[in-house]
Amino acid sequence: MEHKRKRSLQDSTVNLSKMRMALNCFESLKEELNGIESTKEEWQTITDHVLALENILKGTKKPRVTSSTLTLEDLKEAGITRKCLVFVPTKVNELTNGLTSEATVDITDLQSRIKKIYERVNMDYEPGSRMILDAVLLALAEISSTQQKQVAILPEMRIGPGDGIHISHPVSGYELQLGGNVDYAVIEYEDVLDNKARLFAPGGSRDDAFEIAKGRLLLVVEAKRQGPERPLVSYIPTAVGQAIALMKSANLPAIRFCLSDGERWIFFLLKSENGTLTYYESAIRSLGKNALEGSGLPLREIIQILCEWLNPTMTDLFVLMS
Repeated sequence: MEHKRKRSLQDSTVNLSKMRMALNCFESLKEELNGIESTKEEWQTITDHVLALENILKGTKKPRVTSSTLTLEDLKEAGITRKCLVFVPTKVNELTNGLTSEATVDITDLQSRIKKIYERVNMDYEPGSRMILDAVLLALAEISSTQQKQVAILPEMRIGPGDGIHISHPVSGYELQLGGNVDYAVIEYEDVLDNKARLFAPGGSRDDAFEIAKGRLLLVVEAKRQGPERPLVSYIPTAVGQAIALMKSANLPAIRFCLSDGERWIFFLLKSENGTLTYYESAIRSLGKNALEGSGLPLREIIQILCEWLNPTMTDLFVLMS
């Protein structure tokens, strides 16, 4: 006969985000029922019980938040710090002025392709932004590849073990459970032996990809548009969560990543400083319709920064603000 072990509240974690969602539902229903006298007393009793249960759970269990429900407040509660990354304009100019003739042709073709996307596709929703994102990443791969080194794009790459990567605050115990799939892992690799075959084989190993990349890895997180009302910055917690999971899975001291909806781009650097995870965030760089007119300088800047994020060569490209 099977016996199930009884567990106390301290034995496991609770997803407090679900509790918050439940409370929001209660509040919405309360507003709908407002004014119905026969329900007021019963409703207050239900609300009191729910609030009491939440307080009990908060006091006895370590909160766990998954990457799908991650918020900026959750990052702070877990002890993850946000700081600013500022690009140095003169150094960005040096990057764009150093473009090869082949790269200039590739970027000109990319500029024409993105213009056509803007002319033909509604950009309020996910498919439109993904078309631009895919075009930019393909151009990045072409420009960054050489005879000795190639670039692979791995969409929806699985990261972390089945139950995710666990991050917790050393004092409060506030815990994040991060995992799932990264939107795009862009990897630079040496085209030797069977590296290419292992990267592109159906069902290829995540561990193989990390080994082949040897740290030359860029994470690109797609801000999946659900309509014009949701801003790009609202996806930052998801991007940071994916970056932490990838950094821990690949055992890297730091990782560079970016967040984009195709039109707007934010660049990040995540690293551990004195035992504290800190992510540095740049200002938004735009790749809208107006930015593609004329010489298309904003596009050239974004492509060159992406190349640098994949394979850093310029140490003074940006300043990390305290």
